[in-house]
Amino acid sequence: MIRVKDLAYVRFRAPDLDLAERFLSDFGLTRSARTETALYMRPADAVHHAYVAELGPPKFIGFAFEADALDDLKALSSAETASAVAPIEEPGGGARVVLTDPDGFQVEVVHGIERPAPLSPSATNLYNWGSERTRLGNAKRLERGPAIVKRLGHVVIITTDFQRSDAFYKAHFGLISSDEIYRDDEPERTMMAFSRVDRGGDYVDHHTLAAMEGPAAAFHHAAFEVENFDSVLLGHEHLKAQGYEHALGVGRHVLGSQIFDYWLDPWGRRLEHWADGDLLNKASGTARAPLSVAMGRQWGPTVPDRRG
Repeated sequence: MIRVKDLAYVRFRAPDLDLAERFLSDFGLTRSARTETALYMRPADAVHHAYVAELGPPKFIGFAFEADALDDLKALSSAETASAVAPIEEPGGGARVVLTDPDGFQVEVVHGIERPAPLSPSATNLYNWGSERTRLGNAKRLERGPAIVKRLGHVVIITTDFQRSDAFYKAHFGLISSDEIYRDDEPERTMMAFSRVDRGGDYVDHHTLAAMEGPAAAFHHAAFEVENFDSVLLGHEHLKAQGYEHALGVGRHVLGSQIFDYWLDPWGRRLEHWADGDLLNKASGTARAPLSVAMGRQWGPTVPDRRG
């Protein structure tokens, strides 16, 4: 087992890279590189890319974790289904080990990918709260346009056997359950977990990976952090104006507490903008909750805008 550092990127196939780039740009990512057969899109933070689109029939291929050191890749390469450590023959370089999870999703663990300078920062995060005034003498003037995506935050998958999938991710990558979920009528049986990376005493996102049992293995969504609530709403208005299909939001989750807004790409894949999520460390432990709580909202729509 190693302890991964964070998510690195998600990997999809798309039949039209021009259309993919147009949507991802409107979503708030920026082109980092493009070849004849693949598109690499980056957020504003100092990473080479957080989204890869390979040319081909629409498909979710998998995602990548970032490792702390090359030695972690060497250790992981001895695991069942793992490849040998190999150079990444793609823009950004680095090295990786590739594994296959129990449902056939590709899981890459990478290290040493190029880190370019961060892009220009987003608008000020200062707010005048009812009980705390921080924006003094400055009018807030927001620039309309795409939300500025800062980073990839988490991935959610549906698995055919939750216990098997959860064991795989915990055993190989050192993830910790933040919240374990059970059906309301089966409190003894865990069927979902929101899992975070283990960085010891450092605080990390409430979840980096969520896996939920279902009738068939599938991608559910990938979530990208933006600066603040204003950024979520600016992104919402921009995507709506461009005619993209909205999936759910704006609202605030119960577990993780994020302010969320979900959109569908041209092939029906769900991507999320989020801000203001919970941060936990190793000492935060693990909680349990029923599915009705996990799927609930503190505020926002109670019924999906798009069913199915």
